[in-house]
Order: sequence, then structure tokens, then C-alpha cells
Amino acid sequence: MLNLEEFIRPLSVDDLLKNIWPDELHVSERGPQRSALLEAVPELASAEQLLTHYKRPVRLTRRGGPHASAPTGVDALPAYRAGFTCVLLSVEEIFPGLKDLIADAARAFGLPISSFKCEAFCSTGSSGLNMHSDFDLNFALLLQGRKRWRLARNETIENQTSICFGRGVDQADPRQEGYAHSAFPEAMPEDCAEFEIEPGGLLFMPRGWWHETYSSGDCLQVNLTIKGPHWAGLFSRALESILLEDPRWRKYAYGISYPDARRDVAVDEMAALLEDLQRTGDGLDVRELAVRLLAHIDLENISVGSQRKESKSAREER
Repeated sequence: MLNLEEFIRPLSVDDLLKNIWPDELHVSERGPQRSALLEAVPELASAEQLLTHYKRPVRLTRRGGPHASAPTGVDALPAYRAGFTCVLLSVEEIFPGLKDLIADAARAFGLPISSFKCEAFCSTGSSGLNMHSDFDLNFALLLQGRKRWRLARNETIENQTSICFGRGVDQADPRQEGYAHSAFPEAMPEDCAEFEIEPGGLLFMPRGWWHETYSSGDCLQVNLTIKGPHWAGLFSRALESILLEDPRWRKYAYGISYPDARRDVAVDEMAALLEDLQRTGDGLDVRELAVRLLAHIDLENISVGSQRKESKSAREER
């Protein structure tokens, strides 16, 4: 069975949880053979085998463009051979051997299984990805080839909720610039950290680090990614579950789109509901409230759908 300890070694889970998780960068520039991973997913023996067996759409990207997509891994093979980086999402849905890894990671980090995904990146020749900053956490395990990483903590935004690009590139979610303390940089800072990762090497990248990559050779990387949930999403879903127990909150919100005084009726109705909610909460202990809210969430099936889908331009830039 493939577990988290096997995936991240020589780093141990205990050391990860005590000294690194969730905010410290960790790099093992080279590592052991990943026999347990290959036993769980034999298709990871090469990029061409992986693409041949991957039956979902593949994102195709290349530094400086152009960018495209292919309906399946087989359809992506010509682009792969032509120098595009192939990005494969939700790989665990195609290769069930990765589900044991996800289940073990969920236990280790105390998060719902739905927060975890496996992704794969493969390329041949010289390739890479432009500068961006991710909202998720990533364990990036390089199986083949070499990859140079340039990384710097994103100091302009705290706890981003979508991918961010450098200034001058259309953002996937424009709200991120509103959350930022200052303008995003146009390029990686000169004092950014640089690492050359070799086969077996592992990089743990916390949430919100600028990075760009340069790959060489027949490169194949598998990522274990963690996407939320964040407190705002938990609160809103739990609160909705509680409010829907009251038939008044289940009533349709008629009239909210009227452009004139008729909308005041809807506003008054909403205000009355909020006033009643405020009276109900008066004197309620906040810890008791937290327990009650979280009790209304099915943690194993929680959705991370609060993350907005990337815009077409953002997907292509990535």
C-alpha cells in the first residue's frame, strides 16, 4: 500500500508535522527510488505510458505560448513530443493506486479526503512554467529528468484563494488583487531561492509561493496537492445547513432584483430574518457555536467548490 511516508521519504511524516507543516519550504534535491509508487501505478514508469493510459483532457502549455488542450493523453502525445508540457489533473481518478496515498495523507493532516488531488507534469527537451503563485499546498515528486525551481514567498497577499500571476497578466480571479497588500511583482525577485531537483527529489511548497520552473530531459513529476477547505467556506456551508432547518429561510427570495422601491419589501424581509438570527445568537458561547456549526458539515464529502474556475487566459498562461 502506498502511504505518505513512502511518498515523501527521506523526509518522515513526524519531522514534516513537527518542523515543516504547513508554512515552511522543504527541498530534497535527490531521493531514493520510488518502487512503492511504481508498484501502485506502473504507468508512471514513463511519460508516454502515463499519457497512453490517461483518458481525461490534458492541458498543454509551453513557456511563452502557444497553449492548448487535448481530449485524452493519447491525443496529447504529439504535443508532448513537440516540446509542450502536459498537465494531468485528478490523476487518482484514473489510477486508483494513488487513493491509498490520499487516504493516508488525509489522516496525517486531519483534512477531508476531498481536499487532496494528485496531478502529473511531463515534458521532453527544455520546457517549464511561467511565474505564478498557487493557493494550494504541493508535494512535488520528480520521477524522471531534471527540474530547476526558482521560488520566493508571496509577500503581497496572505492566504490567497486562487492562482495568482505576476503583474501584467490577467488574473484567474481578480479579487486576489483586492486582497493583496501591494501590487504583484512582474518577475521573480533577484534574491529568490533556486534548487536543482533530480530524480527522486521532493519539494514541499507551502501555500502562496511565487515560483517558475525549467525542466530538461524526459521529465515526469507527480504532485500531491492540498486544496482547502478554508474557514470562510466551512462557515458559510455550515450556517446554510442550520438556517435551512427553518422554513422561513427556505423561502424563495422574491423581489430581490427589482430596480425600484418594490425591492424594499425584500430588504425588509431579509432584515427581519437577520434580526431574529441575531436574537437567537445573543448570549451563545462562541465555542458552543463553533461545535454546532462544524457538526453540520460532512467532512469526508466537503466540496472545495468555493474556488473559482480559472479563466481561459489564466489557464493558458499557467
